[in-house]
Amino acid sequence: MLLSAGAILSAGNALVLSQLFGETRLATWVLVVLALLLTASVILVVTALIRASGVLVTLRPSRELFPGGSDLPESLLFNGPDTIKIASSFEMFAAAASAQDYAQIKQAALVELWIVIHQHRYRYARLRAAAQVLRWAAIAFVAVVIGLVAANLASAL
Repeated sequence: MLLSAGAILSAGNALVLSQLFGETRLATWVLVVLALLLTASVILVVTALIRASGVLVTLRPSRELFPGGSDLPESLLFNGPDTIKIASSFEMFAAAASAQDYAQIKQAALVELWIVIHQHRYRYARLRAAAQVLRWAAIAFVAVVIGLVAANLASAL
């Protein structure tokens, strides 16, 4: 949703930009104000997209993002990176999985649940921040459109 809204705002910004710097009879100060608002909208759209994409791609592994995460035991069966680190082949995986008792499996599941809960909260907060920035971009865009329409009407009269 954020990417689609960002694309729509970007297309709108491009359209308004072509109107601003095409053949226009607007006063210089009006052009400057509208160009500054348009620049703010573009910067806000890009900021929102960067924040939203940060939800999908993190620079550090999950265990390093969350407090105490690096001290957690490995989670065979439930955590992909841990499983690959422990067992590089299916035979090694099957042997390691068969060697685990119920308490070890339960602990591994709890470790992964803890990580997933923190990931969910982290991603939700980042998406919420991106949506708030995109909201400001939309407000700036609407202000530019209203200003452009008003300025064109005023210069036509």
